[in-house]
Amino acid sequence: MEVTNNERDISSCTTAADINGGALSLLPPEILVNIFSFFSDSVKDLLLCAQVNQTWHHIITSFYIWRTVKFNKFETFSRFHEILQLITKTRRNRALDNWSRFVKAYLNVIKSPISRTSEEEYEEEEEKDVGAQISFTKPTYFYSTKFYGYFVKKLDLSRIHRKNLITEEMLRDLFPNIPNLENVNFYNCYTVTDRVIEKLTKSCHHLKKLKLFGCTSLTNRSLYWIEMRCSKLTTLNIGFCVIITPNALQSLVNRCKELTSLTISHCLNTRAISLIPMIPSLRKLDLGISNPKLTDEATNIISRHCPNLVYLSLSFSLITSGCYLIDDEISDFLSYCPRLKIIYLNYLLQISGKSFLSIIKSSQIEYASFTSSKILEVSSSIDLLPPSSNEERSCSKIRKLVLDNCEISDKNLKQISYWCKNLEYLDISLVYDMDDRVLQDLCDRLENLKEVIAKNCYGVSVAMQDNLSKHQRIKFTF
Repeated sequence: MEVTNNERDISSCTTAADINGGALSLLPPEILVNIFSFFSDSVKDLLLCAQVNQTWHHIITSFYIWRTVKFNKFETFSRFHEILQLITKTRRNRALDNWSRFVKAYLNVIKSPISRTSEEEYEEEEEKDVGAQISFTKPTYFYSTKFYGYFVKKLDLSRIHRKNLITEEMLRDLFPNIPNLENVNFYNCYTVTDRVIEKLTKSCHHLKKLKLFGCTSLTNRSLYWIEMRCSKLTTLNIGFCVIITPNALQSLVNRCKELTSLTISHCLNTRAISLIPMIPSLRKLDLGISNPKLTDEATNIISRHCPNLVYLSLSFSLITSGCYLIDDEISDFLSYCPRLKIIYLNYLLQISGKSFLSIIKSSQIEYASFTSSKILEVSSSIDLLPPSSNEERSCSKIRKLVLDNCEISDKNLKQISYWCKNLEYLDISLVYDMDDRVLQDLCDRLENLKEVIAKNCYGVSVAMQDNLSKHQRIKFTF
């Protein structure tokens, strides 16, 4: 008896073939959408599922389940907008049809409460209406369109060429159909206006990341809507939004307590340093040239009030800045910000040699960029000594170092080969003090180096370039 039960259980198990053949395919499309939405981060798995049958293929290749929607072409975005408009119209028509069917059913019940004929006629009529709606939205085989755009969490328009074709009306029509949006990237979409931001914040109540870099038309009004309706905001990028004033930004910072990333580079009207103490949870800070004079007091404020900082950009214009980054300031950053891993110090007129050494020797910095900056030589001969042991050399965590167009001496370059054991990527383009001897020394000593960008290094001979191009371990780009 026991064997019989086991045999019955085994025979009743659903096999993979049964699932592919029909078991899951019989589920309503709305349920399939929910199931597939959990795989939306794995394109490979979804493409495999799309090969099972036609229904799955149509669901997966539509916009229903995708959480991230990115566009490279305006035509694709325009099609997405048209489909959403069509869906909106279909929803409205379906609501009217459902109401009329409800009224008819109610009248039929009043006329004949127990008549089965009326019920059968009503069911036939309902099936007919539903069939008409299916043919109307045929590419998706959906009985209902209420989930269209429901799963979209991220909208990215940053890569679209010809952004001038995107109109304000198109953007405003878009947001009501994707109400669960959390992440928006409008990089250089200068057609984004205050009215667009007002509609966005009104329709999407779960916004966490707003990247509005280059949206030059935005004013304080946009920050007001963000402040009032996006209390859970964690990321704000308003680079090049030059009309925004410090008072509006301060008001937003007061309300958005969960803010962890702030980019206000090239906001010439915004004096950002005074806002730093109000954002203790900050993990990313990009000031750019928003505060042209980087003083000792300013750097102290940043280092002492941002203990969770991971990313810091203090890049300044050579025209507007006379910044001189001294030793104590870098020491403050490294001691008060123990989680700091990425630092940009581009376009600085002078950086002390000791500050440079502190960064490349650091046990926390993994990425450092000194593009077009001038790095002074180390004054103390003690600091130029190589590490006493391999363990001391291994303390440096820096993996990527960018020195393109940087004014740096061969002595400082030699320090890189001494200390940066874990370095994997090095950009030394347009470094005029780079020659065959220094480059060969870097290749020999940096055992983990994988890629070197050395464009326009005029001190490196053609013979050396030909020789290094055949290097087995390191990829060179000259």
